[in-house]
Amino acid sequence: MLARTDRPLCARCTVLLWFVLAAAGCAGEETVAAPHFETRLVLKDTAGRESNTFQHSDRITLAVIIRNRSNAPRTLTVPSSQTYDCIVYARDKKEVWRWSAGRMFAQVITELTFAPGESRTFTATWDLTDRTGTPLSPGDYSAVGLVPGRAPGLTSSPVTFIIRPPGAKKPPRTN
Repeated sequence: MLARTDRPLCARCTVLLWFVLAAAGCAGEETVAAPHFETRLVLKDTAGRESNTFQHSDRITLAVIIRNRSNAPRTLTVPSSQTYDCIVYARDKKEVWRWSAGRMFAQVITELTFAPGESRTFTATWDLTDRTGTPLSPGDYSAVGLVPGRAPGLTSSPVTFIIRPPGAKKPPRTN
C-alpha cells in the first residue's frame, strides 16, 4: 500500500517525464532528411525585380521559397503557426533585423504538405531599418530565409546585398 506522500511524488514524476518527452521532440516524430526540401531567398526591389543593390529609401521584398525536391509528397511540421522567417545581418554578422521579432504566433503545431516538386513562396517587406526602427547605414549586408524548426534543408544560403547612400544612383541592370 502506498503512503499518501507517495502519490504527489508519482504525479510529479509523470509531469516531469511528459516535459522531457516534449523537449526531446516526442518519440513519434519523423526527421525530415535534407534532400527532401530546399529553401531559397530572393530579394526584390520596389518594382518587383530581383536585385542585390537597393537605395537607402527603398523597401525590400524578401521572398522565402520552399521546394519539395523529392518525388513524393512531404510534410513539414513546424512548432507554431509561424511558417517562415527572414533575418538580416550586418557585415560583422550581427543580426540587425528579423521579420518575426515582435510578432505573435499561435502555439499550435502546423503541418505544411507539399506535392512532389511543389514550391511555396512566403514574402516579407522590409523598410531597411533595424529592430528599433532606425534606418540602416549604407553598406554591405546579408540575409537568410528559413523555416522554423530543426529539419535540415530549411535555411537558405545567405544572400548578400548593398544599401546605397541617399542620392547614389543604382548601377545599370545587366541581364
